[in-house]
Amino acid sequence: MAEQHDDYTYAEAAQRLRIAETTLRRWVSKGRVPCHRLGRKVRFTDDDIAAAYRACPALARR
Repeated sequence: MAEQHDDYTYAEAAQRLRIAETTLRRWVSKGRVPCHRLGRKVRFTDDDIAAAYRACPALARR
């Protein structure tokens, strides 16, 4: 069974989305994917990852 997280790092979120981490960083900087900033750290919730699927329907087909 997959472990559930409250938040994900860039690397973990990119792995869940099956995209490169640099792609995720670019999407965040352009505002395409929501995130939560904790000081210098950036974290993603399950809702943020779901929003990435809505922002880019091609991800849903993967």
